[in-house]
Amino acid sequence: MSDLSEKFTRKCFLENTGRLCLQVGLSAILLGCSQPQPAATPSPEPSPAPTPSPAPSQDGTKAGTAEAGRNDPDFLPAYVRLQRTGELGRRAEELWAVMESCQLCPRRCGVNRIKKTSGFCRTPGATLVLSGAHAHFGEERPLVGEGGSGTIFLTHCNLRCVFCQNWTISHLGRGAEATIDAFADMMLWLQGEGCHNINVVTPTHYSAHILKALDVAAGRGLRLPVVYNTSGWERLEILAYLDGVVDIYLPDFKYWDSAMSAKYSAGAESYPEVTRAAILEMNRQVGVAKPNRKGVMERGLMIRHLVMPNDVAGSEKVMEWIAANLPKDTYVNIMAQYTPLHKAYDYPEISRRITGEEYRSVVQKARALGLTNLDIQGYWMVQ
Repeated sequence: MSDLSEKFTRKCFLENTGRLCLQVGLSAILLGCSQPQPAATPSPEPSPAPTPSPAPSQDGTKAGTAEAGRNDPDFLPAYVRLQRTGELGRRAEELWAVMESCQLCPRRCGVNRIKKTSGFCRTPGATLVLSGAHAHFGEERPLVGEGGSGTIFLTHCNLRCVFCQNWTISHLGRGAEATIDAFADMMLWLQGEGCHNINVVTPTHYSAHILKALDVAAGRGLRLPVVYNTSGWERLEILAYLDGVVDIYLPDFKYWDSAMSAKYSAGAESYPEVTRAAILEMNRQVGVAKPNRKGVMERGLMIRHLVMPNDVAGSEKVMEWIAANLPKDTYVNIMAQYTPLHKAYDYPEISRRITGEEYRSVVQKARALGLTNLDIQGYWMVQ
């Protein structure tokens, strides 16, 4: 992402988050625009948020707006069928029960989140904490379309990378408590704003909350595809609950080498092995991502890979694995925006931006392997 688009996106985030917070009753969230403060202690029973105004109609659109999402009118998200049969609600309850001895992520802490115990991710038990929501125009072009990607930022993280660009959200957990109804209202509000999808960011430890909110929102007319925007480090047992729920998987493939994932992502040694298996399962569920006739993505697998300095990510090995194990037209975003943030300067090998040569070599390797659906984010580096 260019500096200009980065600034624009952050500005839009702050403006739209403030507007949304007023609409759904959440307190304003400040991301990097105030001095750091300790996270507030969660109240035992968060007050339910009022319904956004204007209220969505039966099909989820708002009076006076364009067709919700501007998507293909023939498209029906996978979760709608499950909601109509009651299966979505059943899965949501089963996932919720998993938090009694939490096994939602590969760390498998085993803490009882239902009794408000925090595990490695530092989420305050089963309390939902949201950082904000807005129409995001900095995501992949097929997700952004004309109306933007309806992004909802979830707080905390089970990976805790030392170079995280959203560390105030993922590490510090800056956000506000919200009910499941408020979460569902956010989704409907984003649909009414004309977004093309519901993009849940860092969803793993909140997968039960997501299914509960989708169950509510689908009953009220939500019809946008769901983007599961994940680090890629997902348990196959949990992905089974998402089969037929998630329309678009958007996983990172961060590292090839387990020594690197352990060093930079809080001891997550199993990351490469677990993520490879997870991506294969995601591909089995949703297949190759192909845009509709309007150029908007509604279903499929979209892989992100962040090129890092000094080949910390093992980028060429990642491309080799994708080419050998997935269709050659798998959507792969080769990301160029690595910036040393948070604690990255504590590690000299990742304390700088990448060079043009480092990025070009990965793109050239991907092309040589026959990968045909590449998103060349750093296009200026390969001219």
